[in-house]
Amino acid sequence: MNRFTKTLSTLVLVVMVALSLIGCQSTSAPVEVTPEIVVPEAVPVAEVPVVEEPAPVVAPEPELEPTVEEQPVYGSVSVYGYPISYKVVTGQATISYPSFVTDEEVVDFLSYFADKYGALVQSTVFEIAAPGTVNVYFDKAASYADIETVGGLALDTLFEYVNQVFAAPAVEEAPVVEEPAVVEEPEVVYPYGVKAIVKNTQGDKEFDLFVVHTNDVHARIVPADGGMGYAKLATLVKAGRAITDNILVLDAGDVTHGTNLANMFKGQTVGEILAMIGYDAVAPGNHDFNYGADNLKELAKLSEEIGGPKVLSANILTEDGYNVFQPYQIYDFNGFKVCVFGLTTPDTKTKAHPKYTEGLTFWSDEVLAAAQYAVDLANEYCDYVIVLGHFGLDEDGSSGITSKYVCENIKGIDLFVDGHSHTTLPEGLKVGDTLIVQAGEYLKNVGLVQIHVKDGKVTATYPMLITAADVLDPANSDLAKSFGITEVPDDPEVSAYIAKAQDQLNDILNVVIAEVPVNLDGERANVRTKQTNLSKLVCQAMTDETGADFTITNGGGIRASIKAGKVTLGDVNNVLPFTNTIAVCEITGAQVYEALEFGYRMLPETNGGFTQTDLKVVYSKFSPAGSRIKRVVLPNGEVIDKNKTYLVATNDFLAAGGDGFSMFGKIVQLGRQLNEVFADYLAKVYPVK
Repeated sequence: MNRFTKTLSTLVLVVMVALSLIGCQSTSAPVEVTPEIVVPEAVPVAEVPVVEEPAPVVAPEPELEPTVEEQPVYGSVSVYGYPISYKVVTGQATISYPSFVTDEEVVDFLSYFADKYGALVQSTVFEIAAPGTVNVYFDKAASYADIETVGGLALDTLFEYVNQVFAAPAVEEAPVVEEPAVVEEPEVVYPYGVKAIVKNTQGDKEFDLFVVHTNDVHARIVPADGGMGYAKLATLVKAGRAITDNILVLDAGDVTHGTNLANMFKGQTVGEILAMIGYDAVAPGNHDFNYGADNLKELAKLSEEIGGPKVLSANILTEDGYNVFQPYQIYDFNGFKVCVFGLTTPDTKTKAHPKYTEGLTFWSDEVLAAAQYAVDLANEYCDYVIVLGHFGLDEDGSSGITSKYVCENIKGIDLFVDGHSHTTLPEGLKVGDTLIVQAGEYLKNVGLVQIHVKDGKVTATYPMLITAADVLDPANSDLAKSFGITEVPDDPEVSAYIAKAQDQLNDILNVVIAEVPVNLDGERANVRTKQTNLSKLVCQAMTDETGADFTITNGGGIRASIKAGKVTLGDVNNVLPFTNTIAVCEITGAQVYEALEFGYRMLPETNGGFTQTDLKVVYSKFSPAGSRIKRVVLPNGEVIDKNKTYLVATNDFLAAGGDGFSMFGKIVQLGRQLNEVFADYLAKVYPVK
């Protein structure tokens, strides 16, 4: 019998059959019987199949053994995060299971069970009604005693079958030939249908594997904020691959959002550039959800189509327990197999806007238990296990789960390529037997881990960082000099693509998005000393976007006015030119007064940290600094209670203590870029006539 390979399909189908054999006859003599299995040819079978009259069974005692008809049975189980639900009524059971289980796999397993326990499925009809759904028709006289009997037997069969199928990958027997012939080994298919990607076939017994890693680039496509840009990185990666095929290029998330060159294209520009560079895998970060989960899934699909990086995340599940993205990928270097798991921070539920992750779950005790099982299984298949995780080392999230926590609680991880906390680890961080590496932010550094392999074993690991200065100014870099590098040119393919995208962006920025009836005041002297109609609109947009109680931002972040009439995206970007994103923090009423006093302290002098807000503030500029705020009222008309805790929307600069604002508390949500939010709000409030 052709059994399917090591996949969770096995466990799913075992449980499915255990639930479906309700009509068993435990007292019948063993006979060789094959159940009827109905498989749809093109569309799901809608009609109930005609079944032969079942063999008589002993009727249960009415007062002790109620039939299924009197009390239908419903239930569900979870198998390593995969849900199986069932409904049993008189003579029929409907089993629902993950749709990745194929019709062939269903038939294979039922045949296996029939070979061993043919009598138990006598007169039973199995109908594959649709992908993920099987109807089972059986003796209407079945009782709860029958269910219990079959359940116990199915449990024994489960362990027996799983032990057989999970013992080794399925291998076809070599054909019998008269002449000696070289027989190629069949391709091994791993759990979830994953096939290994072969990177090097030279068969070297001793070699160096290079893991190149980035994180938290936030769409700094061109050199910005101290980063090197993708055109330079492409040159480095392509030069490395011209020397050796033993290179794995990974990104730990927050890569598709953060600048207009990415945002205006909903991340597609970044995805295509990563494919040009030759990235192998990316783990989604919380900001990668800023265009919504559906868009991220489309980006993953596009990447697959154009030969770009795999988008990996093992812990992003639907509410029904299905994986949203491919959980892992195996790479083969000279027979040395490397398994890369993707993980995404559970704080995505709060650090991205909740609407972006509706219907998704990120962490649970079941996920943690399944993760240990998955890593154990990976260590059976592979020689080296990497977790590519957007988790970070800061314990400031709602879940409290960090990369360090994962490494302390899940054994068997060799390397954790981390992101999210923007941490720079020049030599990595050792946690137990796991090395954690992280390269800061914005392509200020590129991480490199050199792994020496001999006879299938890792004998040494060397982490390091290549700085943007090494790449942008190699003439003054000791590292570059040691390799004889005096210049790192831009990659022409990536540069040409960026130039084309920039031209398209310029066209987009000329698009009219709103039509305002009056001039909106963003003059420097005004937004740094008082509230203006433009600053109020910006604050209202931030509150509307986040659902916070109110907004406090800095006047220095507003850099231009908007004239009455038609407004373009370019006009909005002139007003808010920085790449600040929205953050929502916890703050007490007393801290609100503290923040306002701090912002008003320099009046009548201008101050970039002047607190712009949609709160109603009564103050006296003639009172001494520190005692100028007299009364503060929420947008809904309620007076601020100094003893109460509120949610305040601000920008990530102030939330991190920028301009001296140390009074903002825990960050509970991170959102989109501020100019995006304001553009959408203007379009809603002042639509084009």
